[in-house]
Amino acid sequence: MNNNYDSSIDYFAVLGVHYGACDKTIKMMYRKMARRYHPDVSTIHDAQKKFQEIAFAYEVLKKHRKEYCFEYERFLKNKANKSRNTHASQQSYSSYSRTQQKQKPSSKEDSYNYYSNRAYRAHRPVHGKDRLITYPLTLRYAIRLLKLGVFYIPGLKVKMKFTRVAFEGKTFRLKGKGYRGLFGGKSGDYLVRFSIKFDCTRFQLKGGDIYGTFFIPQALIQGGKKIKLESPSGSLDVNIPLTYRPDQFICIKGMGLPADKTTPVGDFYVCLRKL
Repeated sequence: MNNNYDSSIDYFAVLGVHYGACDKTIKMMYRKMARRYHPDVSTIHDAQKKFQEIAFAYEVLKKHRKEYCFEYERFLKNKANKSRNTHASQQSYSSYSRTQQKQKPSSKEDSYNYYSNRAYRAHRPVHGKDRLITYPLTLRYAIRLLKLGVFYIPGLKVKMKFTRVAFEGKTFRLKGKGYRGLFGGKSGDYLVRFSIKFDCTRFQLKGGDIYGTFFIPQALIQGGKKIKLESPSGSLDVNIPLTYRPDQFICIKGMGLPADKTTPVGDFYVCLRKL
């Protein structure tokens, strides 16, 4: 590819990275955007045009980065000078020119570094957006997490508190862990929700208590007998009262949702029905 790029275009912005980003970041973002806008898989109406733009931008930054950056920074400088000429007097412009002349780098390499920093500061900060992730959990696994008190987020490699609030469908907010900002902008927040799945035909959750319905043979539903059942909190032995009637609930203390700092442990209520 010849040097036929447009030095007035910010090819860093085309790839969605900040000016002066490292080669590794540029390559990563190029691959990510290429997968999104590839004409063979994308449903966006102008995907082919967008794909060509990001591919061209990547080629420019990959093969002609130094030359392009030098020319682009010179373009920004000339643009800034023209803007100042429009609004400033001749005397203030002359004073600005003398100051710039004193600070002008001596070599091309110094010029690249000098104007790179100026071009970076010329962009307005872009704040990152919040990122919302919903994690599906089984009731048994959620109870296990509640006992541990923490939930590990693989993508962030951090641990967060896991409390009864997770069962209420509320959102946990991790400050500054969302999408990164550009040009000095603040990063967004990482929002976490939990979708707790359980067999609603067998189990119901009321506060910290769990109500379970079990269908077993009639011969086993006899007062004074002991049967083994599987609950979301684990295996348990249930002693059937002598005066037990069908559809009556048997309370098993401490086998509901585990306690946390603000709420006590729940109970497990068993209802036996004929199979």
